[in-house]
Order: sequence, then C-alpha cells, then structure tokens
Amino acid sequence: MDEAKTEGYYTQQRADMFGFVPQQARRILEIGCGQGTFLATLARDDRELWGIELDPDMARHAEKVCHRLLIGDVNELCSQLPENYFDCVICNDVLEHLYAPWDVLRTIHRLLVRDGVVVASIPNIRYIGVFITEILWQKDFIYRPEGGILDDTHVRFFTSKSMRRMFEQCGYRILRHEGIRPCKSWKEKLFITLSCGFLSDSRYKCFATVAQKI
Repeated sequence: MDEAKTEGYYTQQRADMFGFVPQQARRILEIGCGQGTFLATLARDDRELWGIELDPDMARHAEKVCHRLLIGDVNELCSQLPENYFDCVICNDVLEHLYAPWDVLRTIHRLLVRDGVVVASIPNIRYIGVFITEILWQKDFIYRPEGGILDDTHVRFFTSKSMRRMFEQCGYRILRHEGIRPCKSWKEKLFITLSCGFLSDSRYKCFATVAQKI
C-alpha cells in the first residue's frame, strides 16, 4: 500500500454512487475495488461480483467479497477477463489515475454485454474550491497524498464536458451524468449563483456518469 495513503482511502463506502448501479445488473466488475467496501453494498444472491485491485494488501480484504478477484495493473489484467460478459463495470475515482483511460474504456467496451454500462465517478477540476480558490486566486495548486481532486497520484484531469466527450469517443452513450459532492460554503454557492450559470458545473467535486455500450 502507498504509505502516504491512509487505509480510509481504500475503504470508502461511496454511498453517493450506489444509486447509479442498475438494479438489474447481475454480473458486476469493479476496477480499483480497494477492500471491496463498495462491492459489498451491491452483494445479492443473484449477483456475481468481480474485482480488480492494484494493491495486494487491500486485495486480501476484497477476496472476502468477490467471487473472483484479480490483483495487479488493470491494463495488464483486462486480457484475462471474459468478453461480452459483464452487465456493469464500475470505475469509482479510477480513470483519472490512468495514463490512457480511453484505452481502458475501449477494453471495457469489449467486456460488456450488449447494452451493458460503465458506472464512473470522476473528479471535476473545475470544482470551485480548486478552480477559483487555488488556481485563479492563489495562482497555484498543491498535490496532496490524502486523495481529492489534486491527489498526487492523479495523472489526468477532467471537466464535466471532457468526461462526456471521453465516453462518447470510446463508443458509449451517456444515460446519466450528474454532479455529486456539492460545495458547502455559502460564499462559494453565492459566487456560483452570481455567475448566471457559467460556473454551475463548478459546484461539484465529482461527476457520476452512467454510460451505455453502443
């Protein structure tokens, strides 16, 4: 495990993403499943849960949840997964850690059944706490080890617009695309309101996307 990351980094329940996973999904794969905390919330007798996790220490915990678990780099492991098999592939705060997330999305496309979906949570670089407070006002930004938009292991940054474009260019149709984790400061909310809609997407730390294979 990355010594700079606390265990909580790998055990987030992500209750805000639960409602985006289709109820009818039976075969589910989570990429970057950590300790399997989110998959555990999806467990049902009629479901088959698969996971991929890079960190072997975290993966030991996920083994208790997954019907099958692969440990290692997703770019190297996807070839071991069955094609046209999964109803849903979950990427919660994963794609921004990959050098070529579009390549992974194209690979996932082959793994999904017809009309299968990707469910993804991706940080929003235009979030007001980063875009306005740090980049515009402070003229700086500092990478941090504890997670968040400026996590020091992020290699790609996205806006709501570029997220949608990435999925569409990789062969998906957007079914849902919604902001999650809104700002709480009244000053930030007021600033967004005064922008007359221009900064409406800056209210959210992340966007949740459900993208269907086409």
